Amino acid sequence: MNNNEKIPKKRRRLRITHILIILLVAGFCFFVYYRLSLKSKLQARIDAIAAAGYPVTCAELDKWYSIPENVENAAYTIIDAFSCYKKWDKDKSKPLPVVGRAELPACTEPLNKEMKSLITQYIADNNEALELLHAGAAIEYCRYPVDLSAGFESKLPSLSEIRRGVFLLKLEAVLHAENGDGESALRSAISSFGIAHSLANEPCIVPQLVRIACQSFAVTTIEYCVNRVVPDDEQLVEFIECVQNAERNSDISCAFVGERCMGLAFFRAPESVNPDLINGIPFRPVLELFKAAGLVDADAIIYFDIMDEYIQSIQLPLHKRQDAVRAINAKLQSTSKIHILLHSLMPALSRITIMDLRNIAQWRTARTALAIERYRLAAGKLPDTLADIVPAYLDAVPTDPFDGNELRYKKLEPGFVVYSIGEDMSDDGGKERRPRGTKEESPNWDVTFIVAR
Repeated sequence: MNNNEKIPKKRRRLRITHILIILLVAGFCFFVYYRLSLKSKLQARIDAIAAAGYPVTCAELDKWYSIPENVENAAYTIIDAFSCYKKWDKDKSKPLPVVGRAELPACTEPLNKEMKSLITQYIADNNEALELLHAGAAIEYCRYPVDLSAGFESKLPSLSEIRRGVFLLKLEAVLHAENGDGESALRSAISSFGIAHSLANEPCIVPQLVRIACQSFAVTTIEYCVNRVVPDDEQLVEFIECVQNAERNSDISCAFVGERCMGLAFFRAPESVNPDLINGIPFRPVLELFKAAGLVDADAIIYFDIMDEYIQSIQLPLHKRQDAVRAINAKLQSTSKIHILLHSLMPALSRITIMDLRNIAQWRTARTALAIERYRLAAGKLPDTLADIVPAYLDAVPTDPFDGNELRYKKLEPGFVVYSIGEDMSDDGGKERRPRGTKEESPNWDVTFIVAR
């Protein structure tokens, strides 16, 4: 092969080398542009959150979760109540309702002697704790001593103790109602709302779920009391005001704000979070690779967009929220599984929204039923329709938070039921939800408040 033949081959190799270098440089430039673009988009979202007055660091979140200065804090009184709680061992508490395995009889049926005796003893053992619970429930402001600057590793309030306090108050209400002491039963029922409300401003999902569960339980306490004793008009008004305040002061958006802030802390340094706290997080070397490739920032952008949609959904009319959050959840589920961090971190916000709607439905059915009881006290009979109690006992018939129509009302024999159609959007005629795990459990039920007398 002569020199003239070698020259074109060298030129071809050189040309290929140049092309490869150009491609590598172009690829590198594109990657740098891509990473800078992601950083810019992410920072724009963070800046928008801060501009709206919301916290963007866990330290800011800890300060954001606050109560006015120089006011009494209910948290310390409630915590003192927990320290006085006398817990029975498993075998001893098993025959107790609410805190044990036994079921309360139907709300129109009396307690048997053995159950009443056990409840009486249990309440007596916990008298000091109950007095502190009543005192704490009456205090307007509450901020539990938690340090949210630790992000997902923050130690939350003793939620099991708060639930136990609400259970204890229900047992006290049951005993007072059984003894015909309507005034004391009223106090216990209202205090159970107060203890549940102590979690109202907690900026985390789990405490808000516990609050919703406790407030739902408090409504059933009122329902039990109204069936066991006949409250006078003044007591009914107090019940109504309690339920109205619960709805007025309920706002789950604080939980979304807190979760978003903790999510931001996670995306800033995912490798620093204890992997035991969040299921599905890859090992640290994989996280470092994700971070270098821009996948962490990409997941963060999607996360903040979805969180923003959830927060906006809370501003919608009640009856539009369920469809909105289900659409957001469907969008999340359709997101590629390559976004591992997104799917690992994103909480079930659609579920908490629907649970909150169910809670609102309970409050509204309770308020309407209590207004009907006021009408019955005055007129000596039940109203034929809910229009009969407007405007004397209600400014207007409350709407069903699930479909936007008026709540349903039906006379029973004896008594009546006020109900919402619930999340399945099916009118089941005021069918009461049966306890889970029982033979009577059914997938079809309404959100009810029943007075069976």
